[in-house]
Amino acid sequence: MTIEDHDFIMSQIKGFARGIGVLLEISSLRELLKLEFSVDEDLSDREIESIIYTARIENYINQRILTQEELEKMLGLSPERVDNLITTTEKASEEELELLKKLVEEEQYWINPYED
Repeated sequence: MTIEDHDFIMSQIKGFARGIGVLLEISSLRELLKLEFSVDEDLSDREIESIIYTARIENYINQRILTQEELEKMLGLSPERVDNLITTTEKASEEELELLKKLVEEEQYWINPYED
């Protein structure tokens, strides 16, 4: 697969994850992406997870649940790196992916810390 093809598929997957992905659990979205885009052989689970989690974080920012500055602070990343992760098809490093996963999976604790 050429770099252009790979980037196109990555951007299509990210758009899909931004749309219907917000309604699905991460595991369901991963399986749907594999079916929809036949990505089994072309993209690793880590690449798919990177797309899913960055799209989920981008959605938080777009819904004004989280600002980009808050995200930078929570992840300990530079503004440029956060911007690259959100606006491009660049995949997160292993460490960044773990931070994104933790942030998304623990959203109930930081979105509304006063709710029981």
